[in-house]
Amino acid sequence: MQLRLTIAMALVLVPALSAQPPRKFPPDSLVNVKVIPRATPVVQVIGTMRNFTSYLGVRCQYCHLGEEGRPLTEFNFASDEKRTKLVARQMMLMVEEINRRLDTIPDPAAQGLQVTCGTCHRGVSIPMPLSTLMETMAGTAGADSAMRAYKALRQRYYGADAYNFAEPSLNIAAFRLGRASKFAEAFALLGLNEELFPGSSGMYVFRGNISLMQGDTVAAAKAYREAIRRDPQNDEAKGRLRNIGQQP
Repeated sequence: MQLRLTIAMALVLVPALSAQPPRKFPPDSLVNVKVIPRATPVVQVIGTMRNFTSYLGVRCQYCHLGEEGRPLTEFNFASDEKRTKLVARQMMLMVEEINRRLDTIPDPAAQGLQVTCGTCHRGVSIPMPLSTLMETMAGTAGADSAMRAYKALRQRYYGADAYNFAEPSLNIAAFRLGRASKFAEAFALLGLNEELFPGSSGMYVFRGNISLMQGDTVAAAKAYREAIRRDPQNDEAKGRLRNIGQQP
């Protein structure tokens, strides 16, 4: 009898819980605010949230409880369930602190300078230099995965502020991989970089340096000489050759 009663109550309650009335959007007042002053006009807060989505390249559900494509009246903006919302609060406090400290810089050019979320994020949710991202991905998932990711990011973000697709990014990633003794991955990234920047002299200095890390002085000397062939004024390559007892 008790079991039947429990099941019957559940059948009654489930539809009631799933049919919660829609929330009002925009709300009449702010609820559960911890960083933004409670007296801030709602329309101003909505503008701030829109800036956040632009700075991070995300949508409302990144921080708030709701589903993509569903009306905002169905979102639970007051909920603290998502970790990203808790992180966002700390990031907002960090930005406030940085801006307070900017006023102490003894430089007239710094007066009036303001940091925003976009200063670091630049359209991506996790701000990370491209060199670090490629180093991490190649070191954990392999060079093929890193190169596929690089090409996809380049196709999506080239010309935007998110990542630096200039030559040094892959050179730096390759150098760090070499220091971690991941030589195959390092040379693979340099190979991709050469496809993108054919004729580069500096890239061959990196190739020579990584060859030295590998203990291959013959390959290193060959790379340094190629760097000099491409740019006869490359004094770094000449110095590297002398360091291993060879003449430029």
